[in-house]
Amino acid sequence: MLLGTIKHLTYSIGDTVILNKLSAELPEGSCIAVVGANGAGKSTLLSLLAEEIMPVSGSVDWIGKKPSITYFKQEQRVLGNVDWNGTDTAMYRSKWHVPKQAEYTFASGGERMKMRLAAALSEGSDLVLLDEPTNHLDRESLEELINVINEGKATYMIVSHDRHFIDKTADFVFEIEHGKLTVYAGNYSVYRNKKSMDREIQVAHYEQQQRNIARIEGQMAQLGEWSAKAHANSTKKGGAKEYWRMKAKKKDIQIRSKRTRLEAELAKDRIDKPEEEIGVEFDVKGKRKKGHRVLELKDVRKAFNGNELFKNVSFTVQAGERIALIGPNGSGKSTLFKMLMGEEKYNGELWLTNGMTIGYMSQTVLDLPDDVTLSDYFHTATFEDQGMIRIQLTNLGFEEKHWQLRLGELSQGERVKVKLMQFILEGTDVLLLDEPTNHLDLPSREEMEKTLATFPGTLLFASHDRYFTERMATGLLVFENENIRKLPLTLNEWEGRKAATAQSSSSIAEERLRIETELQAVLGKLSMLKSGDPSYSKLDQEFNALSRKMRELM
Repeated sequence: MLLGTIKHLTYSIGDTVILNKLSAELPEGSCIAVVGANGAGKSTLLSLLAEEIMPVSGSVDWIGKKPSITYFKQEQRVLGNVDWNGTDTAMYRSKWHVPKQAEYTFASGGERMKMRLAAALSEGSDLVLLDEPTNHLDRESLEELINVINEGKATYMIVSHDRHFIDKTADFVFEIEHGKLTVYAGNYSVYRNKKSMDREIQVAHYEQQQRNIARIEGQMAQLGEWSAKAHANSTKKGGAKEYWRMKAKKKDIQIRSKRTRLEAELAKDRIDKPEEEIGVEFDVKGKRKKGHRVLELKDVRKAFNGNELFKNVSFTVQAGERIALIGPNGSGKSTLFKMLMGEEKYNGELWLTNGMTIGYMSQTVLDLPDDVTLSDYFHTATFEDQGMIRIQLTNLGFEEKHWQLRLGELSQGERVKVKLMQFILEGTDVLLLDEPTNHLDLPSREEMEKTLATFPGTLLFASHDRYFTERMATGLLVFENENIRKLPLTLNEWEGRKAATAQSSSSIAEERLRIETELQAVLGKLSMLKSGDPSYSKLDQEFNALSRKMRELM
């Protein structure tokens, strides 16, 4: 069943075409993720579906009755009127611990997001448009939102940079690129694999096309040589002029025929050259061998105003390791980075390898000079080096228009890329990255992953981007219970073990309850008997056996 169809939808601002003849079906009850670079037109598509703006041409045709629509926008300072006593709203408030409406103005970013989501989802609309609904959400609230979408009966269209969220919810991916829409069935991972396969097929067909063009052009060149020879012989004295004129004419006809056939084939089935896959690579100057220590903590303690953040922390990080810092907000991840940079005091021992260069990227990237242009910031003495830097910056997504912009005029995502480029040029040994994918759109996140995949040094990072963490980390630093534990596990492995432990603990608790019940029953029977009774000895043995089992479980 279809909720509706998008037919040749076009939207432009002035002479700039944002969306160009988009067409797609909207399956009823599905979840559709809209992806693309910043400025591609994702939010514009949602606004068109919500009829907040009107297209230049094309239409959205609903099947049957027009659906009720809820449009959840990225930023909204006012919550609006909400019936917090409604059944659905109360359910979301309970699950997400949402504050009261009167507290919205003073609530944190995460609390505001949960309040707005609770209000939007409780409307019970047929079509729910969600623009960046995961911003500021903690892990528990994100998983609850995933459950709501997967269990809901509405049709959802989501714009999000959270690839884990898209992976867990999307039935279809709508990719908007250069104003065009491509539909992929499946979640984010399926979409990326399919796009990669499509590119490989396009490369193979393009190369085959070019070989065919080269073959035909070679034949035409040979025919051209024969034609030129025939034309030359047709002007010589003798009785064979007519023969050579006919020969030249025949070759010219063959050349025109081949050229016409080739042009017709290309007009019908021309395969454009795929865009080059670009990337950048690190050159770590230290070239430290894997297995060598780069840093070590022994009995480290950190407290603020007498409040203990963590204590008795001891672990070692080896060269080449890729470690993700895992823990709730306020557990000390950013503080640990500052301790490693010498910006925070602590108790205990913290050892760093002599001569090791450390690159630290904070969440806000505030340590760049605002008044310096991009061109001046990466200025070099030689033209050759400058050219190489320009190529690397282009590969990171910068264009000619960025060169003369001051760093303070760049977006947060662009400033992150500038910092990454600085680390590349400095040949940094160890990278400390605090929420590196914040402010990056999906293409930029993928560019960063490709770039970091070439980094041969040591990587420690804290990120709420689960997809990024799963791809990049081979080990964890887990912040919990006022401690930091180093584990040689991926995020999936750690969560799998936690789930198994929780299940085991639940089984043990159930078994203890069962044994305790049996013990009480045996004690009740024993209290009614005398020691000389024939049943007393048997019940006493049963009591001792149950007691041993209870001690083992405890």
